[in-house]
Amino acid sequence: MVEFSIVTPIKDENNLIPRTLPSHYEVNPSEVLLCFDKPAPKNTLKIAKKVIRAYDTEKITKIIEVERNPEWAFHQANVRRTGFREATYDRILTTDIDLIINRNVLKAVNTVGKEDVGLVSCGKFRYPNNLVGFWRAIGYNVLRKSFVFLKRAQTGGLKMSTFTGLYVIYRPYWLDSEDEEGIKRFVNPKQVFRGEKIPEGGVSWHTGEDTYLRDCMVKRHRVVTLPDVGAICLTDRLEDVPCVQFEAGRYNAIRGRSMLGAIVHVVAYAHPHYLRGFIYEKQKFA
Repeated sequence: MVEFSIVTPIKDENNLIPRTLPSHYEVNPSEVLLCFDKPAPKNTLKIAKKVIRAYDTEKITKIIEVERNPEWAFHQANVRRTGFREATYDRILTTDIDLIINRNVLKAVNTVGKEDVGLVSCGKFRYPNNLVGFWRAIGYNVLRKSFVFLKRAQTGGLKMSTFTGLYVIYRPYWLDSEDEEGIKRFVNPKQVFRGEKIPEGGVSWHTGEDTYLRDCMVKRHRVVTLPDVGAICLTDRLEDVPCVQFEAGRYNAIRGRSMLGAIVHVVAYAHPHYLRGFIYEKQKFA
């Protein structure tokens, strides 16, 4: 078993920490970094430390508080990357505090850093709470496994992406691939979705900071998608919000995804606004 660090940003998710943080220790990491805004809320720290003591993991846990830096347009991007830099080990599993992770993530840990693999992504599952959610849960798992099969079969006609934001990086490859100035100017996509004014010098894009990292990584190193579900997500998926669907469609049109892949995505995920965004962006260059 290789040594690895876990990096988890935390804001004030007091109700989630007792449910999700124990799973981070149950996969036997070499180190866990909990990354808070500075100053961290006292009650949130108290809850996190209670879990740490219960699992007798004080020796492998590092608590980091990150000040807001005006050089960074998106604070969370800086928080996560501060954790990457502070980590002891080069194999880093990055998670969110709304995830209950399982031992499938160890497959990603054991794959990254070998044969030029710089990033390995695992799947996330969310229990459905209605009929549409049930459809999406089935479609997500079918689509993810199909995508991995097509990649292994080297079938290029159907271009899709199932990157989830639950992934392991190999730090040396991250350091030589991600555009530091670009990520500093990257604006929180939620600001864009809400129609807020973009800060001067900020760059609006259609995806999250995790996808930005993946897109930089794939230009220099191998990125691997595993079919395994590595975590259960306890919160609503941002990807299901209509405006986010629309921007995801635009993003994948820009990346050269096929119309067939877009239709498969819409049917599997029940994301009609994805197709609107995809067609909108394609027509701009028609």
